[in-house]
Parts: sequence; C-alpha cells; structure tokens
Amino acid sequence: MSPASTTKTTATTRKHSKKFPVERADELLNPSRVEILDPQTVFGYLPMRVYQEIADIGCGPGYFTIPLAKYAFDGKIHGVDIQQEMLDKTQAALTEARLSNGVLHLSKESKLPLDDGSIDGALLVNSLHEVTKPSALLKEAHRALRRGGWGAIIDWRKEDMEKGPPTEARISRDDAVAAASEAGFKIVSVYDLNRWEYIVLLSR
Repeated sequence: MSPASTTKTTATTRKHSKKFPVERADELLNPSRVEILDPQTVFGYLPMRVYQEIADIGCGPGYFTIPLAKYAFDGKIHGVDIQQEMLDKTQAALTEARLSNGVLHLSKESKLPLDDGSIDGALLVNSLHEVTKPSALLKEAHRALRRGGWGAIIDWRKEDMEKGPPTEARISRDDAVAAASEAGFKIVSVYDLNRWEYIVLLSR
C-alpha cells in the first residue's frame, strides 16, 4: 500500500500555553498509555463503521489516528492538528504501518480545514481542554459532519489526580456538554470512561 497523503493548509501554528509540547510527543505514544486510554475500548462506545470518514481532531502524533485507520480500512481518516510537527509524526506512523487511508490537515485552533458535511464521525481526545473557545471548535466539527453523523469528546475529569494536565487547565464534563449543546449537537450519553477521563457521545 502506498503511503498516506498529507494535506497542508495555509494555517500557521499558533502558540498556546495549553498545547501539549511537541518535544514531549513520545509520551503520548508510550505503550503504557493503553492502561489509561485503550483505543479499542473507546471504539466499543462509538457507532463507527469500516467505510466511514472520521476526523481525529487534535490528533497529536497519531495515537488514535493509526488504530482508526486500521479499523476504517474501507473509509478515510482525517488527522487534524495545529502543530505541523505532530502531523509529521503521524505521517511517519501511517507510512510505517503502510496505511493509505489517512489524510492529514494543518488547522487553526477553531477553524477546521474540512468541507461542510464531509465526514461521518468526529473524535476529540484530550483536545477540547486545550482550546480557548471549546464551543467554537465544536461548531466547526458540527459543520463538517454529515446529517446523522456522530461525535465523541474524551477529556480529563476536572479533579486533582496524579495523571494528566493541571486541574485548572481541564474542562469539566458539564462544561464540555454545555459547549457541545451550544454548538448544535444532541447529547446521546455521558460516561466515566475510566478513573481519569469521561466520554461524551454526540449526534448531529
């Protein structure tokens, strides 16, 4: 299989204190991370199909992008991030895995380089707490989804704990739900995914 193609927009990477630093990207790919956040467990919550187009919004170095591309082998995965260095790492992982159904996009924080109604699903894993205006990003995800499409937010519970970002940098589950509702989503369900994170399932 040929290497996945990379789509670069004219967006510039914006510096933001809440963004996960590129120099620590390997931490996001540590095999031990599966003990906290297992992509296969997450997939069990999602109404995914192997033929769908799915956006991994805030994909980082590809922790979810790669297993998504393997799952949706007859579809397409859009990896979206505001840091080109993260996309470069994802591209390298797609190439190494010989996956050709991944397309990468350099994005602005609250402006997704995806066409209206172009995707079936949108996954935001630990990315909503990093943006200045969560509802603005979710409105963009809502715009890009086809009617009847699904969305999922996974983020850190806003509690003091030994893992994850500082408590003050997190977005609470209630605030995530409120932002999604403001963006036009229907709230399907909300769960504690594990001891550290929650998941909010959405539909357009």
